[in-house]
Amino acid sequence: MTAVHLHPEAGQPPRLLSRLDAVSAEPQRNLQALAEWVAAHQLHGVPATLTLNYGSYQIHQVDKPDVPADELRAALRWRLKDVLDHSPADAVIDCFDAPPARQKRIEPAQVVAARISRLKPLVAALQATGLDLQRIDIPEFALRNLLSRALDRHDTTALLYLLPQRGVLQICRDDTFYFARTLEHGLEALVRASGGGAFSGHSDLEDRIALEAQRTMDYYDSHFGQGPVKKLLVLGRGIELQRLAEHIASALGIAAQLVTPAELVRGLDASEPTHELMPLALGGALGSA
Repeated sequence: MTAVHLHPEAGQPPRLLSRLDAVSAEPQRNLQALAEWVAAHQLHGVPATLTLNYGSYQIHQVDKPDVPADELRAALRWRLKDVLDHSPADAVIDCFDAPPARQKRIEPAQVVAARISRLKPLVAALQATGLDLQRIDIPEFALRNLLSRALDRHDTTALLYLLPQRGVLQICRDDTFYFARTLEHGLEALVRASGGGAFSGHSDLEDRIALEAQRTMDYYDSHFGQGPVKKLLVLGRGIELQRLAEHIASALGIAAQLVTPAELVRGLDASEPTHELMPLALGGALGSA
């Protein structure tokens, strides 16, 4: 669990007022640490956003039903009954308009579904800490917020984010999220593949990630018919990610660079260690700013 308290300012990255990295394997201990952090920094009643973990929700693209707005969620729930891995009665859903495809005539909708039985206890526990939970967001939108609101990027940009066991590559333009592709290898695999050498040749895994990036951008170009990706940003820090950004730039002929946590928020020392979930916490907080 990572929590941040931000002060947003127009035209520049937000200022980090305080943060919490609770790394216990026991959720109850993390929640206790969160409650103590809220009390210590006098954050009772402060509006908060919860960013869900990858894997705790599903996103499905469906044709948008031709129904009145007040009937849309019910109609979408019915359409999801055959694709959800749990009962639709145990699903809380929300939707957002998907960017239209080049040749698709029916307006699509992206539907996010999560299990009520899992969300309710978490929401109650967070509210018990004293925070005023107002939004529940997904990582795809948190990363989009980083691009448009922390980095002030409004052209078509690809963002590569590696967690220890998995990765994600998504494409956004301004405040529009287009799509994301999951990568089966994460930061731990990248570190192993590099062998810890700063001057060795690139690894097969770097080649595979660069190929996935190329395929993702090709799909974006062919499916949406929008302007091409202008830049690819690799989120994180460390020699392995720096090498990966340089390899992608060389292999694909695209501008690619590493973006460190200190570039996303002011008030964070570049050498200060940060939790791997810090970008999602920052992006989620920016969604409620």
